[in-house]
Amino acid sequence: MYKITKKVNTIKKLSVVNKWNDRKRGNAMSFIGIISNRKTFENIKNKLKNLNNCANVIHISTTSISNIKNIKFEIIVIDEEISKFCNNQECLCNLCKKAQYVIANTDINKANEEYQLLKGNSQTLITYGLNGKANITVSSISEDSIMIYRQRKIINRNGKKQEIEERRIKIQEKSNVKIYEILILYTILSIYDDCIIEEI
Repeated sequence: MYKITKKVNTIKKLSVVNKWNDRKRGNAMSFIGIISNRKTFENIKNKLKNLNNCANVIHISTTSISNIKNIKFEIIVIDEEISKFCNNQECLCNLCKKAQYVIANTDINKANEEYQLLKGNSQTLITYGLNGKANITVSSISEDSIMIYRQRKIINRNGKKQEIEERRIKIQEKSNVKIYEILILYTILSIYDDCIIEEI
């Protein structure tokens, strides 16, 4: 009886830890490429790890992008000015073209030519920012919370439609996560159809 109970408890724990794995559709690995400064990358990577995300999160910079050749990213996050990659524009476009989702900051990448080029080279482009045209934006901010507004329906990786919504996320007193990082995390979790964070 003890052995059976112990086995059931172990299975329950594994189910929680591997909740992201259950939605992999048979893929052994999932890659998320993040184009940002190092601090933003580390914050997002650590938060995803704490949420039991088993995806491989890789930092992409102006110096490393040309060396990335044999990785197909499911998600590319762009939190840097695209103009910085003018010498590697073809590499950036190829990564985005192969990715299932591209998440781009439209506060720093607006109507420039590089951004327009990106729009034509991604399968699903999801924009975020504090501007009113971004797909994922902020409707209100207080000292201890942020109200995220998803103003566009998104089809996630499991084919489920994520409806338009507003969601309040509490900000912990000692949290060092920035607003843009919260928007990125929210968008990634929406794509993975996982439980949306209530507190960060």
